[in-house]
Amino acid sequence: MNGQDANSTTLKTYQEKLQAYIDSTPQKINDAEYPWIDNALDSIPEHSSILEIGSGAGRNATYIAERGYKLECTEAVPEFVAIMAQKGLATRVLNVLTDEIAARYDMIFANGVLVHFTPEQSEKVFTKVYNALNPGGIFAFSVKMGDGGKWTEEKLGAPRYFYYWQPAELQQLAKLAGFEWLSMESGETSLKNASWLYIIVRKGEA
Repeated sequence: MNGQDANSTTLKTYQEKLQAYIDSTPQKINDAEYPWIDNALDSIPEHSSILEIGSGAGRNATYIAERGYKLECTEAVPEFVAIMAQKGLATRVLNVLTDEIAARYDMIFANGVLVHFTPEQSEKVFTKVYNALNPGGIFAFSVKMGDGGKWTEEKLGAPRYFYYWQPAELQQLAKLAGFEWLSMESGETSLKNASWLYIIVRKGEA
């Protein structure tokens, strides 16, 4: 199965198991995510334009909005878009693998999104994000730490593809796209199998 087919299967699982995902996902940001999100927001002006890729049910977006920032939420799963719209969040359908990011942003945020992409897909996404950022713009993203790709039916009882990263791989990916590396922190979530890396990179001013 190629990367696009793998992603389509993963998106289908989220679509069909939407309520199961919501029920099994903590509704509050975990302690490892707060400083990462805050550091990213503190790196941009207060009235910056922010795009979130893969907003899910809007958990991170709600926190960012509570901090006084305005953002545009996006999701590849239309059912998530409907949920966020009900919460009053500005949202639209966007599949970052197949759709273009037309506008320019000061920050693009993707929590737990690249975990579902192959390295080749992630390389394309990094380039797409880089081109969609204003000079000096921030890309904040998180991935799971480990080695290589695998399929799992854990949590939802249906197949999802995950790719697990090592820090050196991510640093090389960011460098190839033209980003300046700012920070990386590791953290654990409430799930037994989740060791995460929280990264912030920046597009140059030139």
